Amino acid sequence: MPATPCHPADLIAAVEAAMPAWRSARHRLPIVISGSSDWVLECARSLADNDTLWIGPDAPAGQRSLTFGRARESLGGECGQLVFNALEGIDPDALGAAAGLPRGGGRMLWLTPPLDDWPQRADPELARITPYPLSYRDAGNAFVQRMAERLQAEPRIWRIAEGRPFPPPPRSLPDDSASPLADDEGCRTADQCKAVDQILAVARGRPRRPLVLRSDRGRGKSSALGLAAARVLAAGLGDVLVTAPRRAAVEPLFEQAARQTGISTTNDGDVRCGDNRLRFVPPDVLIDQSPQARLLLIDEAAALPAGMLESLFHRYPRVVFSTTEHGYEGTGRGFAIRFAALLDRLAVSVRRLTLTTPIRWAPDDPLEALVDRFLLLDADPAPDEAIDATTTADIRPVPPAELIADERRLAELFGLLVTAHYRTTPRDLRQMLDVPASTVWEGRSNGHVLATALTQDEGGLPPDLAEAVFAGERRVRGHLLPQTMATHAGEPRWAGLRGRRIQRIAVHPAARRAGLGSRIVRGITERAAEDGLDFLGVSFGVETDLLNFWLAQGLTPLHLGQHRDHSSGRQSLVMARGLNARGQLAIDHSARRFQTRLPVLAAGPLRTTDPRLLAGLLDTPTDVPVAPPPADWAQIEACALRRHPIDAALPALRTFLSVALGSSEVRTRVDEQQRALLVARFLQLREMLDLAAGFGLDGRPAIDRQCRRALRDVLAAIERGEGEGGDRRIRQY
Repeated sequence: MPATPCHPADLIAAVEAAMPAWRSARHRLPIVISGSSDWVLECARSLADNDTLWIGPDAPAGQRSLTFGRARESLGGECGQLVFNALEGIDPDALGAAAGLPRGGGRMLWLTPPLDDWPQRADPELARITPYPLSYRDAGNAFVQRMAERLQAEPRIWRIAEGRPFPPPPRSLPDDSASPLADDEGCRTADQCKAVDQILAVARGRPRRPLVLRSDRGRGKSSALGLAAARVLAAGLGDVLVTAPRRAAVEPLFEQAARQTGISTTNDGDVRCGDNRLRFVPPDVLIDQSPQARLLLIDEAAALPAGMLESLFHRYPRVVFSTTEHGYEGTGRGFAIRFAALLDRLAVSVRRLTLTTPIRWAPDDPLEALVDRFLLLDADPAPDEAIDATTTADIRPVPPAELIADERRLAELFGLLVTAHYRTTPRDLRQMLDVPASTVWEGRSNGHVLATALTQDEGGLPPDLAEAVFAGERRVRGHLLPQTMATHAGEPRWAGLRGRRIQRIAVHPAARRAGLGSRIVRGITERAAEDGLDFLGVSFGVETDLLNFWLAQGLTPLHLGQHRDHSSGRQSLVMARGLNARGQLAIDHSARRFQTRLPVLAAGPLRTTDPRLLAGLLDTPTDVPVAPPPADWAQIEACALRRHPIDAALPALRTFLSVALGSSEVRTRVDEQQRALLVARFLQLREMLDLAAGFGLDGRPAIDRQCRRALRDVLAAIERGEGEGGDRRIRQY
């Protein structure tokens, strides 16, 4: 059928006629406009007004707009109409961030090519996640194919296509019983009122009784935090501190607090009432400086590492942990699993509250349901009762076509990743479906996903490019592990090695301790060896349990990052195992070099690293001597067994402990706390105040006593190892 010209007046009239019913229902109308770029853009521009936000390219002159890359800046805002331009490509993260912006009674215009043709079109947005030397044209189309099919099947979408008459709009019935109810104090739903009351109860109550506040997006969680904070200030209870991964994420909280009677704002963005103040402090600054406050509000707590949350809870007796359950901003389900048990152990009692009633729109909103399904923002693992960990799971790689043909299977798999990892975003969904050289693995039994892993092939860079990467002159997309080893560990050969990196791995909570994680790693390892690759590797925010897991899989630590990872809050550790002689030679060389460099870096870039972590990473090869020359040995023994000044023996102690703390005898026979103290005192050269605080010791005399005791245990461990015929010999360097 030949295309018909767009008549803006007809389109405007049709949309205006449809909107009163949607405004009455407080629902948001999804409108898909598909066809040629010129036709679709003309339609969209005819509907743009002063209350429109345009996401993507080709916005009209003077129109409020954001690129895909800046869509995250819109979080916390709202508009009457959202235009999302997917004509030349789609960024799932931008869609997830922007979909919450239209208020109830508004609409979203989704601009696409003809839906039947869309999956066959190359998408330049894939260039962001397609590894070198491949281009976006080499990528798959499963993500867009799934989206196009669902856009055509969804009954509550108004589909306007070029060359076809306007169909009638879908109907939306009002649900007056679920409408938000305003009160005299600023709360708009009963949920929100209850949340404010619970937050005030924490501020007024006895210590160590925290509140865990969870909600989906648009439920008024941030506003409730702001309302409660203002009331704490007005009641004169004391200062309120707010922390979150980003200051921008808590702007709605501050805006709500600032709107309350008697509240003023300062030039630096703080909120005041009398002598009391509400202010934002980054989480690492809170831990380092611990400013005094009556109440600490932790927003988007799911994005902070459990260890950081534990440290904050130890420092502040009255805390509210708040996080988004489903949605683009957070992974509250993973937070609930990872942190709930720990909090139960630390707290006297724990209050828990989930906000369910939306504020920006009415319940059962079509746009929210649509985007949640498309991007799997509401994906959950299989229910615990459906999991039988005693059965033998079928572990194998899964083609994307199989996943998009089975929506429940895809949702269970992605739900596992969301639960297990910080900041799993919609772009990760597209990567696992479309990116070349990526593979999805699953462990499945009785129709349910018990475990999953994502892998990416890396390395094999040509010699000239490998040299430029080593020199810091080039950085190519993908290839995280080889580039890290070449650039940051100073190992140029790694850029030319070919390997497979496990990017993510997750096991269902009800199936843990059944060996599924090890089985899936074994399957990946065997396939990588069959494919002729040199190594299997991982890079992750290191913590003890993860380190022990990967050690048990035969991987060796090769490099520890000097800065904390943005998403996990931890330093990234690279580990790998060789799959052939070439790979094993590189790993043996890099592992030995890592052990040599680690004690040196401990006093510099790694000085603030957890000494327990460094103590766990030290691993001295069996052929390295563990005793110094006689003069140094005499000093060390005098420090351990008598009262020789410790600082006088510092050079001897540093050299000796750099080797001894990694010996098998010491790692087996000396407890972690003692080894960590020796690392902090002699390898990291930490200040006395830092040592006292970190190890619960009362000043320098107590520190020295504990160091002498730990030194005695180190010497005894080495001697016992020798007496039992250990594989080390005490001999001079």
